[in-house]
Amino acid sequence: MTVRVLHFFPTPVIFDELADAEDLNRDLEAAILAQRKRDVGLTLSNRNGWQSKRDFPQWAGQAGRRIVEHATRLASEHTGHGPNRPPPSWNVDTWANVSESGGFNMPHIHGGTFWSAVYYVRTGEGEGGQLVLHDPRMPALRMHAPALRFKDAGPDVRTEVQPKSGLMVLFPAWLLHSVEPWQGEGHRISIAMNIRAAPLRR
Repeated sequence: MTVRVLHFFPTPVIFDELADAEDLNRDLEAAILAQRKRDVGLTLSNRNGWQSKRDFPQWAGQAGRRIVEHATRLASEHTGHGPNRPPPSWNVDTWANVSESGGFNMPHIHGGTFWSAVYYVRTGEGEGGQLVLHDPRMPALRMHAPALRFKDAGPDVRTEVQPKSGLMVLFPAWLLHSVEPWQGEGHRISIAMNIRAAPLRR
């Protein structure tokens, strides 16, 4: 019998780049910076930055609606459902982030939701600021033989996603994640979402 190697129990992470991001991001940046002037926002996992309330669709205009619609379309395309169950519909909580130099996000998860998403509006010039996805199998991977790893099984312990304007990333909301400190001029802007399955109507 030929040896086969199968990788079970994967963690899906979806990457997509919007084709018309330049014009879209110009409108998003203007709306987000205007809202930052109007509202002090929230402090949750973010440090040295501003995070809006979950009222993003109320003030972000057509550009904001476009981002939410794109994220929910990706969520639908990458979510399975049973044969006797209709495709999911989604409820979305959305907020904007503006990070100054030195800004970062502490490790956290998003409870009570299925997908989490981030979209990068402006990444700016500088170093750091990577989205870090933490291996959900930790610390079990390091309990017996810390120096060994499974061959050809992808990254373990953690992996980093380099931000890029126009990039959208979806990942399971239970996946621990954080953002590395960013050092640069100006500010960095992103949009984050919790994409929750709406209850089935009976």
